[in-house]
Amino acid sequence: MTGPAGRILSTGIVSALGPDRPRTIRALREGRDGGSPLSPTRSRKAPPIPVSEVRDPPEHPGAPRADTLAMQAVVEALTGAGIQAADLREAGIFVGSVTGDAFESERRYRDQIREGWVPCVTVEPGPGALAVRLARSLGVQGPVVTVGSACTSSAVALLLALRALQQGDVPLALVVGVDLITATLIHGFEALMLLDPEGCRPFDRDRKGIQLGEGAAAILVEAATSQSPAGPRLIGGAARCQPHHLTASDPDGSGAEAVMRAALADAGLAPADLRAVKGHGTGTPDNDLAEGRATARVFQGRAPLWTGLKRFLGHTMGASGALETVATIGCLEAGFVPGCLGFRNPDPDIGLSPIGQAEPFPGGPVLLNWFGFGGNSASLVIDVPAPEGSRP
Repeated sequence: MTGPAGRILSTGIVSALGPDRPRTIRALREGRDGGSPLSPTRSRKAPPIPVSEVRDPPEHPGAPRADTLAMQAVVEALTGAGIQAADLREAGIFVGSVTGDAFESERRYRDQIREGWVPCVTVEPGPGALAVRLARSLGVQGPVVTVGSACTSSAVALLLALRALQQGDVPLALVVGVDLITATLIHGFEALMLLDPEGCRPFDRDRKGIQLGEGAAAILVEAATSQSPAGPRLIGGAARCQPHHLTASDPDGSGAEAVMRAALADAGLAPADLRAVKGHGTGTPDNDLAEGRATARVFQGRAPLWTGLKRFLGHTMGASGALETVATIGCLEAGFVPGCLGFRNPDPDIGLSPIGQAEPFPGGPVLLNWFGFGGNSASLVIDVPAPEGSRP
């Protein structure tokens, strides 16, 4: 690592498991499945598959749904850190998203169909517009960055925030991940035959596909100093792109292996130093096989506590980096590594099995992984102290 670690001040989350961090973490501890059929009002033509939908979010007339969820997570993070919006003036905001404003575009299109007319050309802003609106709402005048790198988007946003802090470009960084379930997303993955009708089963022998999800998460980060209080720290990471196929993963997992090793090198750690690994674990046959093989090689067939969160939170696409980071840190601070819900039968082709039940967390560094379409990959190393009450 070329600079100080990133001290994680506070986090916020809105997920299918709950509207805030305490309720989300409680559901993870209880092993609660976040999947259920999509609300009929969202898409009457959706296939009858489980998705991890955020139910009954607060309504703000005229505000896009993505903005509402993102601001809900941001407010929780700001409140937890005791920071006012005015304190963000010089901060940088780093947003990871894939769907951006697609949910609002689809809603307007459906309204136009009901009214009996459809424009020939519809020009809609990309995901960058969402970051600009958040920055304006919060009074942020520092850098405003949007990352759209498939499933790694908000993980890469967090890594870029760390680099900006290390270089002294910003005194404080707000990282936001937000993505919504859209009809385009559902039917696109249905056409690819990548949806599991029984819900996501990460690394399971009988896995058949993903479980779509949605939500938002916010992470406040500053550069750590020798006087910084104890708490979670982002101590290293890496992002890579090793194209093999537009959607399929390289079956040998070489790209996944390379980014994990690069993240560990950036953190100055060896695989044996880790206490846990949060896998990407989409539940698709190819992706899980490639990730599993790569993980087995990195850890020489004996990975530390290895788990996945997609059956809980769903696959939240570009938001998964932020959501899964917040959820993982929350669980570790509460003293446990969540079990990999949905996993039942070991896959002999992978050679490793995730934990099936929650296990105690002793404190220490953990590795978090994401591997997306087009060969995009990201790994982060976060050091989380032992929970209060378990320290010597």
